[in-house]
Amino acid sequence: MSKKSLTFTVHQDYPTSLKHLWAAFGQADYPEHKYHALGSTDLHILRFNVNEKLIEVELERSTQARAESIPEWAHKLIGGEHKMHHHTWWRRVSPTQVEAELNITPMDMPVSAHAAGTIIELGHGQTSMTLDFEVECRLPGLGATVARLFADQVKEALRADHAFTLRYLKGAASKPA
Repeated sequence: MSKKSLTFTVHQDYPTSLKHLWAAFGQADYPEHKYHALGSTDLHILRFNVNEKLIEVELERSTQARAESIPEWAHKLIGGEHKMHHHTWWRRVSPTQVEAELNITPMDMPVSAHAAGTIIELGHGQTSMTLDFEVECRLPGLGATVARLFADQVKEALRADHAFTLRYLKGAASKPA
């Protein structure tokens, strides 16, 4: 069975320090609030480990594919509701840098996404995240097309995730550290 893949990079900026971002990501309610706000259902946190050097979150959730961004012919392949498995690691390598790794796997499709990257504090309450993604599809024939469609879904989800996190940080900013 052939495997098709594609790559893309996501860059997101946060108007806060890495310390504050780390504290927000390390809140037990953060993934629950985020995924529910983004429309996920049937959310199960399988693992949530946090310490000063590591944040690890593993979860499963159900989500609806954005039908308007999927061609009609592909609805049977990637449309509808999907059970997703996420596993994320944030490793603090210095006071101003985090290494990040993320795996996203729909449990009912022959496609997956893996990302690795960094979160760097640029100074003066500004932090930047860059993630390099590789999306793979094990579907013969249409694999590259399905990988591209799934990548588009991931990009849209990451835009919504970023917008949620910015709102969350504003609310978290008023909480005591």
